[in-house]
Amino acid sequence: MSSLGDALAALKNIVLLQERLEVVQRDLGQVATSVAMINDYARDIDKRVVRIETMIEMSRPNGGSAPRIER
Repeated sequence: MSSLGDALAALKNIVLLQERLEVVQRDLGQVATSVAMINDYARDIDKRVVRIETMIEMSRPNGGSAPRIER
């Protein structure tokens, strides 16, 4: 009877591990979705910063070129 009990306990542990694995996989999917959304948001911010930088450079009197250091 002891070996049957051990076998049933092992099967119970396997089922519990499978359930936990499913939960982890679902959570990982949610994390991947969140990371993708953050990546898109960061890309949008980068595009906006580039536009602002371009506007600032174009508004400079010397046409956007970097100021020269005189000796």
